[in-house]
Amino acid sequence: MKVGFLSVEYQTVDPRTAKMALFDNCHSADLFVTAEVGEIDGAVNMLRAACDAIVIDGNVDAFYDAYKDTLAHRPDHFELDGKLHSVAAKVDSKFLTEKFIPLLNKKIKKRYAVMVFKTYGKSQDELKALLKEYMTKKSKVQFGFFDDFLECEVHARVSTGIAKEDMNDISDRLVELLRGCTYAYEDITINERVAQILRAEGLKIKIAESFTGGALGAAFTSVAGASEYLMEDVVTYSVASKNKRLGVPFETIAAKGVVSGDTAYNMALGLMSSGDCDIAIATTGNAGPSVQSGTLGLCYVALGITSQKSIAVIKYTFNGDRDYNIKSGVKNAMFLLYESLISYKRQKKQREAMAAAQAQQPIQPMQQPVQQPIPQQQPMQQPVQYAQPMQQPQAVQYAPKQPVQQAPQHTTPIAPFAPTIVSPNDGNDN
Repeated sequence: MKVGFLSVEYQTVDPRTAKMALFDNCHSADLFVTAEVGEIDGAVNMLRAACDAIVIDGNVDAFYDAYKDTLAHRPDHFELDGKLHSVAAKVDSKFLTEKFIPLLNKKIKKRYAVMVFKTYGKSQDELKALLKEYMTKKSKVQFGFFDDFLECEVHARVSTGIAKEDMNDISDRLVELLRGCTYAYEDITINERVAQILRAEGLKIKIAESFTGGALGAAFTSVAGASEYLMEDVVTYSVASKNKRLGVPFETIAAKGVVSGDTAYNMALGLMSSGDCDIAIATTGNAGPSVQSGTLGLCYVALGITSQKSIAVIKYTFNGDRDYNIKSGVKNAMFLLYESLISYKRQKKQREAMAAAQAQQPIQPMQQPVQQPIPQQQPMQQPVQYAQPMQQPQAVQYAPKQPVQQAPQHTTPIAPFAPTIVSPNDGNDN
């Protein structure tokens, strides 16, 4: 059924939330209208002509006053001209799923199962290309694509009337097609997903921020229990602070610039030098509006993994205002961290499997020595050559992780931007 939303004076309904909730039940949110008090009657008539049901929110007292001659009292739900009307001062997800949609569902017989894929790094067109085998009129699956700042939540709706085997086959195939760009199959944020992995793996992380100015740390602490894995967040805005708190050499900043891969690399290195964290992440760049410290929107994110003794530096260029650029920096840093954590888990699993396989190998019995007659030794012709003394171990040098020259495991880019991996001696900021 087609649903229209009328907000009197102000809107409380979130269009994205409404569209997702209605799609999951085979309905659609077609129109969102905001009207002043004197425009209520005209707006209602317009929605009636285009929709099967109407939801009214905002100044609902004004709505009831406008229809006092039609409505004997102030009902939450009523039918007028054969169409359902629902009224609530605040229309949220709970109101839609527990009150309004059940009333709509009384008029339809089919029920649906919905699979949710929280994806990143792909546009709607790219996601549809991945799902092209299901994007036909005869497909048993209908898709809803709901964008949310560098992410897209994909809902796959299937009738519960199909065979269980078909349902399982569809589910498995969709997971396979979207695996490379899906971070969750439930209603959680990327911040919560990263927190889950850090907590489960027992990893500790440190943050150093310049470009994001504390927003990255705020993303971590927005999830309860961050103290289990977040050790510290240092906002080093000035050159002096980068040097004093993180040990970034003045010479590096003078030669390469505060907005450079070198500076980001050394910020992460400064966090790792204490030896008490598993992961270090640092940001530097120019969020705007000034272009005095490098290209507007230019951002470097350095990610260090202590166990791998490596630091990867990723270069981004964002094309929005200051708030947009900072928000993009935070979201991309989270995506980068998520992919690194998934890679870390995969490698850990491989190491554990190899160790288990080696442990199961039977121990070969020691061979008995063969008794041979001892030959008469000839006099030694040359003096014994002693081996060179062992060199003292060199201090471990952290080095940027270079891209591997082989086919990647999947083709997911970090967000819709095309990041470039740079080494710390690349001072090109353009």
